[in-house]
Amino acid sequence: MNKIDKIKESIRKKIKEMNTTGTGASFVAGEGENYATPVAGKAPIYYYKLGFKPVNKKTLNKKAKGIDVKQLWEEEGQSSFDIEAYISTLPTDNEEIKKYIAGRLGDYNNLSDKLKELIQLISDAKKETINSYRENPQFKAIYGTDLAASLLDDVIELFKK
Repeated sequence: MNKIDKIKESIRKKIKEMNTTGTGASFVAGEGENYATPVAGKAPIYYYKLGFKPVNKKTLNKKAKGIDVKQLWEEEGQSSFDIEAYISTLPTDNEEIKKYIAGRLGDYNNLSDKLKELIQLISDAKKETINSYRENPQFKAIYGTDLAASLLDDVIELFKK
């Protein structure tokens, strides 16, 4: 066995299986001479085998001192809107109206913060539910998603014109 054959054999041993079908390929059980590879459709975990792990973006952003991190999914100017500067431009000298408007605009910031917290809680609840069903598959709701969806529908209706 020459050197090239040894390298090829070594590579064959390390690569157990590789899905080389194109994106248009499909497998239908029981029809024709199809072969479904055991790892087809599973997420690749090669980076784990190489010693890498996924990055926690929030932690990384906090550690990036001196670097401005821009979250691309936030609306332009959403976090930098200066309520006090806006209030000072209003065409009124009535301090009660200015205070009222500042409070209303502050309420929108509060709602946005609560929604961000809710998104994280929903994500955590989903993970907990997945783990619970993995350990003990049963007919049991871990969280009241039907009630939550109904309440969110009501909240959405409040903001529709």
